[in-house]
Amino acid sequence: MCRIAGVAPAEAGVCLLAGLLGWILARQRRGIAAARFSSSIAWCAAGALAAALQPPDAPPVDPPGGRIEGCVAESSVIRNDRFQFTLEIRPGSRVRVSIPPDRQGAFPAPLLYGERVAANLRLRRLRGYRNPGAFDAAAWMARRGIFWNAVPVAGQPVERLPGACGAPWRRAVERLRARALARIDEAYGDDSYRAAMMRGLLLGDKSGIRRAWIEDFRRTGTYHALVISGSHVTLVCALFLLWRRVSGIGWRTVPAFASALAWLYALLAGADPPVLRAAAGFTMFAAASLVYRRLPLLNTVAVVAILFLALDPDQLFDASFQLSFLAVAALGALGPQPRHGPVPDPREMAARLEVRLIAETLHELLRLPLRAATAAMRAVHNLLRLGWNLLLASAAVQLSLALPMALLFHRLSLSGLSANVVVTPLVSLAIPAGFAAAITGWRPVAELAGRLLDAAKAVAAWHARLEPDWRIPDPPLWLGTALLLALLAWAALRGRRLRWLAAGAYLALLALLAGGPFPPRQTIGALELAMIDVGQGESLLVGLPDGRFALVDGGGLPERGRRRADPFDVGEEVVSPYLWHRGIRRVDVIAVTHLHEDHAGGVPALVDNFRPREVWVSFAADTPLWRRIEAAARRAGARIRTLREGDRCDLGSVSCRVLAPARGQDWTGRAQNNDSLVLELRHGRHAFLLTGDIEAPVEARLAEEGLLRAVQVLKTPHHGSRRSATEFLLEKTRPAVALISAGEGNSYGLPHPDTLARLHGARALVMRTDLDGLVTVRSDGRHLEVERGAASPLLRRFFDWQ
Repeated sequence: MCRIAGVAPAEAGVCLLAGLLGWILARQRRGIAAARFSSSIAWCAAGALAAALQPPDAPPVDPPGGRIEGCVAESSVIRNDRFQFTLEIRPGSRVRVSIPPDRQGAFPAPLLYGERVAANLRLRRLRGYRNPGAFDAAAWMARRGIFWNAVPVAGQPVERLPGACGAPWRRAVERLRARALARIDEAYGDDSYRAAMMRGLLLGDKSGIRRAWIEDFRRTGTYHALVISGSHVTLVCALFLLWRRVSGIGWRTVPAFASALAWLYALLAGADPPVLRAAAGFTMFAAASLVYRRLPLLNTVAVVAILFLALDPDQLFDASFQLSFLAVAALGALGPQPRHGPVPDPREMAARLEVRLIAETLHELLRLPLRAATAAMRAVHNLLRLGWNLLLASAAVQLSLALPMALLFHRLSLSGLSANVVVTPLVSLAIPAGFAAAITGWRPVAELAGRLLDAAKAVAAWHARLEPDWRIPDPPLWLGTALLLALLAWAALRGRRLRWLAAGAYLALLALLAGGPFPPRQTIGALELAMIDVGQGESLLVGLPDGRFALVDGGGLPERGRRRADPFDVGEEVVSPYLWHRGIRRVDVIAVTHLHEDHAGGVPALVDNFRPREVWVSFAADTPLWRRIEAAARRAGARIRTLREGDRCDLGSVSCRVLAPARGQDWTGRAQNNDSLVLELRHGRHAFLLTGDIEAPVEARLAEEGLLRAVQVLKTPHHGSRRSATEFLLEKTRPAVALISAGEGNSYGLPHPDTLARLHGARALVMRTDLDGLVTVRSDGRHLEVERGAASPLLRRFFDWQ
């Protein structure tokens, strides 16, 4: 925890001494509350000190390449047009193996947990995107013991070896899970949408779910209903508890049996932590039922959280852990509370009296049987009460999770208050119907479950059309602290008059979070160029002296083979989080150098998220990628400009000149590296040259036509390929700093050694995203500052050109 929070050992030691001193002084003066507070500080500081003094776990040594044998640790799935499984090569060291389809589009036969296999694999160590605000995917995978990605050597299949490995009980569970998934596929036949959604909804297999299918659920805050979580375990166990209440028997045995079923379901659902936590909570409830005890909700949540943190302290920083316990705590602290005890609720008694009076009135006016009128009014009353409680519960969870949702996912939903009231019951009804369809194979039951799922999707889509697609940048520290304190005050003052004051303050702060005019983190008066780490792609953030921003390219995945059905969106998942971390809500311009996926694949999401004034392109060609960019520009109301050599581009006080493509250059029918926009930016004494993916012919033409001038910062063309950054370019520009965007260990071998030799021969400082992560260069017009990584002052270099 200390390493993640950035607390040094000396700081933790000072806090520990201060906490112990405060505890001693408070004890001497009999201040119980102060003593408890000081002891809490001392305990936290002691834990932080222990974490700071403990060295981080060393990653395992890379295994030698070639033939690798191991045990299948996670059964195979078809995810994003790839056959994937996890192979354990030794205890604690696993490889994620990904196999593309063959020429006929077929995949290997499924592999189950516990099978022994061997294959000739090309390994690559997992590495996350090293940008501030980025999700550390490598660390998340390392917690599961996965340290490498691998693909088999071309043309060599995975060989199944005799014998078995792994735990016998786990092999039995995985075989049962495989049969259950097959039954779901059989129930829905060729309906790929319903089959994939039901696999995810019932058993947690999200491999076949496409992002477009669930985007409306994400926007409206109802995606939690589709994820295997505590609600699924609760629903499974509720069927047994309902039978207990109806039959009146099994007051001790039924909860115990339901608890065992909850653990079995958790294992069948992939043993994801949220399901395991729910099973543990229900087990505590069942244990209390055996001794006729009723556990308070908040106490149960606290005990389960402590138990899981004791087993794995790193879960504290897992988004699933945080959201699960915060949601349940919100229900316990702010949601509707059941009333227990011998004294009935006066409001409930008054409501029952009103129901009886209305029933008697209907009996007198309409001559309805009194018993029928009473039963009908009770049903209406119960339905209205259920809807009201669902609305209160939805409001408690949505409002309480607003801050973590803004920090983790940069979203804030208003329509979720009403969408959850409808979507959650529909999905809850689809779960037992889906189980019944999978068990019995009855098509009518499968159709019922499918229609319930379709209805939930329609409700989410309707709310999404009304929902303002707010994307929230990281709030200032003071605002996050104020929101947390206001929420705690609201919960602590529940049942008192001052609670409305705390609630009003919390809602006002939420409004400030949604639309607060907080300036982004930027050096006003300086021209900034940030090369974002997007792997084997490219995306540049340009910070202008007047406080505006521009983006040049949006990153993406290189095109290799056929396009995947649902590719990873670098613009949404990598570039946008970095901009939000900087507090950026809008950019003024997005420039697309050329229509290759590794440069432009992330642009549509960036246009949607940051609504630029203009989109600059070299060619507006009729390609699938350009059609997506054009559609996003229309939605954002952005003007599209096609630029050519000699055009001037408006970037305020920064002089912007277009050097390529040439005015007479025509579209060749497909995107080419030499289609790239080349932009020269000048601020004071310094010039930055942004070159896209141009190669030697364009570099030679620019040099021959006298378009190249000396620059201080060169964005090295084409990721440092052998045919880029040639002598034509370097002799004319003489850069002091050369930036290269490349993916670590990429299969293209970029940057090429010859190119690096030419750059070093030109005495340029070479900064690379594959080695340095995020690279930033700033100029105030006189001094040039270069940073790498998270911009630690120890990693800065300063230059002054007279």
